[in-house]
Order: sequence, then C-alpha cells, then structure tokens
Amino acid sequence: MPNSGVAFRTPVLECAARTDVGLVRARNEDSVWVDAERGWLLLADGMGGYRSGDLASALAVSYVLSRLRLDAERREDAKSDRTILLATSIIDANTAIRGASMQSADAEMMGATFVGALLGSDEVIYANVGDSRLYLLRAGALRQLSRDHTMVQEFVDAGQISASTAQNHPYRGLLTRGLGIGNDVEPDTGVCALQAEDRLLLCSDGLTDMVDEDEIAMLLGAPVSAEDVASSLIEAAKAGGGRDNISVIVAWFVA
Repeated sequence: MPNSGVAFRTPVLECAARTDVGLVRARNEDSVWVDAERGWLLLADGMGGYRSGDLASALAVSYVLSRLRLDAERREDAKSDRTILLATSIIDANTAIRGASMQSADAEMMGATFVGALLGSDEVIYANVGDSRLYLLRAGALRQLSRDHTMVQEFVDAGQISASTAQNHPYRGLLTRGLGIGNDVEPDTGVCALQAEDRLLLCSDGLTDMVDEDEIAMLLGAPVSAEDVASSLIEAAKAGGGRDNISVIVAWFVA
C-alpha cells in the first residue's frame, strides 16, 4: 500500500496540579499527584474538623499510588481491571488511615475525601469518596462526573431541594462517606468515554464552595496552558474568599 504521507501523532496529555492553603486556614491539608505519562490524577482533601488531615490526605494519595505502581510493574496478562484496581486501592487507603488513627492520639479521628482518575486517550476511569469532585468540560458545558457523598446530595436525590439550593445549603459540607471515618468504605466508580477537546478537572471543595460552575467552566475552557488554567482556578477561589485549602488538577489531550 503506498504511503499517504500523513503522519499520525499519539495524543499527549497536558496536565497541571496546584494546591494552595487559601486565605483562612493555618496549614494546607490537601494532597495532589499527577503522572502525565501514565495518565494518573489523584487528589485528596484532609477533612476539616478532624485532626491530622494533612497526614490522612497524604496517606490516601500514597496508598493509591503504590497500588497503581505495583500493577504497572506486572506482566500485561496479570494486570488488574483498572476500575477494580482504583476502588481497591482506595479501600486500602481507608484501612491505612484507620490504622494510623489507632496508633497515635495526635492522629485520632483523622479523615480525608478522595477523587482519582486514570486517563486513556479515549476514556477516563474514576473513583471518589466524599465531596472532592471530577468534572468534564465538553463543548463549553461543564458536567460533574463524580457524585458527592453528602447529606445535601441525598436531599437533592430525594427531590427535597434543588441543585441550585444545594450550592449554598448550610449543611453542604456534612459528609456521609469519607476515608478514615469507618472500618469499611465504598468508593463510587465510573467510566466516561472521551472526545477530542474534552477537558477534565479534579478539585477539592475549597474551589467549588468559592467559585460557581459557570465561572469554573469559563476558566477551565480558556485557550491557555494547563498551568495557567490551574493557577486561574486557584486565584478565583481566593478572590471568592479562600476560606479553605484549594486544590485542582486539570488535564486534556493534545493531538
């Protein structure tokens, strides 16, 4: 067959992670990790009101990352289903956080929320516990892929309040699931097919409590680098009050 002269490039993942203490908190209890080559995006938010939230979020990211790395080293025919792998790694992280809580009085009742995504060129596999979120921006429209594990989300699901009311509800931060809260945890998982020019955002509630989704969509879709997008989201949250730690990971494929 004659060579058409057309060169095909493998899409490259452009991504950036930023975390900031915000304007009110004394320390940053969030943890983020990205591996652009493998398409691993991990974010954990140490739970406010609990001790050692920074340790809890670091343990969450560390345990998920170690399981991903172990699986990556296996022979191709021995690799795990990636959805199950991600969920199992989160369960392992919960066990680790519970164990650390029992070993140290200073770390008693520590907890974290978590959201993670494993990207391929045509799909994203994701899992979450708590209210750290994963968003998809497609053709200018922002859609939340993850589901919040909060009392307010249960009110929305039951039709008791609207999604717009939930945004400013006084109980919006009351979690129904989180890492370190109980001996058992059930992560939500999902798979979403990706299209050209899709953009993804993982974030802590330090962003979503300060910036509405219309502004998030505008900033996420800006025609600038991933680093600039991540920085603009952090600055928007601080401009909105910066009452919590703020963490974001943005990612998209470039042909």
